[in-house]
Amino acid sequence: MAGTIILRTMGRHEDVEDLLQETFLRVFRYLPEFEGRSKLSTWICTIAQRVAMDELRRRQRAVPTAPEEAGAQVAADTDIEHATAQLQSDQLVREALAALPDKYRLPIVYATIDGLDYDAISAMLNMPAGTVKTQVFRGKQLLREKLEQILEFRRHPA
Repeated sequence: MAGTIILRTMGRHEDVEDLLQETFLRVFRYLPEFEGRSKLSTWICTIAQRVAMDELRRRQRAVPTAPEEAGAQVAADTDIEHATAQLQSDQLVREALAALPDKYRLPIVYATIDGLDYDAISAMLNMPAGTVKTQVFRGKQLLREKLEQILEFRRHPA
């Protein structure tokens, strides 16, 4: 689960291994401080999310990079057109998600893609469950707007 959280936060498979290693180093280092107020898995996921966010912040302070293409796995699908359409659709959603502020993107990813409940997300992001619900709702609205903007731009490039 920690690897999935890092992947969803970073958006690149290449980042997962190193950040997962950093996550488990922190888990090992801070295990004596674990108080048991949440499940151990939630605590580990919270650390993974923070490690990924730290890395994103570090990269943003460094050099701005161009959007990177994210590959998508396509199961053995004999219909090439369908597979291509699915890849394009997935890429659109990833592009729109990447354009959202973290405060909306992370709750949406955790709730809709990872299937976490609001209480788990609340613990991971250190915010009330009501705030998580609000950010998921507002994030979905922003995501819809971003998708519409991207599609409109692709239909009518400047």
